[in-house]
Amino acid sequence: MSRIVVLFDRGAVTPGELLVGLAGYEVLVVLGDSDHAAEYEPLLAGSTRIEPLAQPRENLLAALKRWRPDGIVTYAESLVADTADLAAALGLPYHDLATVTLLRDKHAQRRRLAEAGVQATASLLARDPAELAAHAHAVGLPVVVKPRRGEGSRHTYLVESPEQLAALPWTGEAVVEEYLRGRPSLPFGDFVSVESAVSGGTVTHLAVTGKYPLQPPFRESGHFWPAPLAADEDQQVRDLATAALGALGVTTGITHTEIKLTADGPRVIEVNGRVGGQINALAVRGCGVNLVTLAARLALGEDVRPEPLDVAGRVVFQYHNIPPLGATRLLRVDGARQARAVPGVAAYNLFLRPPAELVGGVMTELVDAIFGVAADHAEMLAVIARACDALTFTYEHPDGTDVHRDHQR
Repeated sequence: MSRIVVLFDRGAVTPGELLVGLAGYEVLVVLGDSDHAAEYEPLLAGSTRIEPLAQPRENLLAALKRWRPDGIVTYAESLVADTADLAAALGLPYHDLATVTLLRDKHAQRRRLAEAGVQATASLLARDPAELAAHAHAVGLPVVVKPRRGEGSRHTYLVESPEQLAALPWTGEAVVEEYLRGRPSLPFGDFVSVESAVSGGTVTHLAVTGKYPLQPPFRESGHFWPAPLAADEDQQVRDLATAALGALGVTTGITHTEIKLTADGPRVIEVNGRVGGQINALAVRGCGVNLVTLAARLALGEDVRPEPLDVAGRVVFQYHNIPPLGATRLLRVDGARQARAVPGVAAYNLFLRPPAELVGGVMTELVDAIFGVAADHAEMLAVIARACDALTFTYEHPDGTDVHRDHQR
């Protein structure tokens, strides 16, 4: 049985998905040092060996070398760099350190894509609030301001006026870049993602993923297959993802490339060097393919040539309700039983169990997941509407009042 090291923390897959996807392997988990990781340590320790990431690097490396792993992988964006460092020291396949820098550093990624002739996007790095203001004016409003390294839309803002710029919180080094304005796309989102598997430098695009309209400022509320694209635009999106992966030097692993659909054609938003958030759940339920397992096979150096994900002429979807901006706690969710009973809803799961503290800010935080299957995109939207109409969420806001909010479609 092959041995694989997994660096775990809050990320694209749940601990349950991890254990199911890696059931055929002997697993050692390198556990991150967050509260989230600590919460799931008892569950993981029951099925895997545990080593804490928060220990001297030489001690961790010695423990891993004694265990003699065959591969190493992570499904958490925050641990991609640590995984690359350990992979290099252990001589195991993974993104090399130069590629990881480009995948994690949003400013370096923009610069590399421009140098390679893939896409020129105005992008400046601000190291203090004064530079932030100067760069925003240099690029020209509206601009997107986001952390140099980050995930889940944390501290990501659309700045359209000098007043918004002046009120923007300073959270550390930030990238100031031109706003990629999407083409008219309603009732769908004006962006997609491309899920890809790279083996020995050969790229296989598993799927182009459709999205719902973003909730302000850049919060995602789910995804579906197939994306509602004409054949020529679908091919342009795939070609752009291939070019971006080549420019960044990606030779192995699963990637998640976000692409904006503009009036001038597809434009790269960013490339991520791991499975996309909640994408594995859709693949397992909709296609019977486990991307956790596929990522492990790539990490073990197998010559994998996977088939594109096939939804068999249906539309499969996963929709998420997310808290309104400013809410601090989720107090109640009513109507779950009724939502599950809606024809076309295959599963309804709560991710947050009331009463639950909310992260707050502008980060994407998922309350629940509505998974379903429809004959076409119109039926998908109708199923989501009926399920959401059955649900009521009660949130607490800073003023202490309870606010009943339905979904924000």
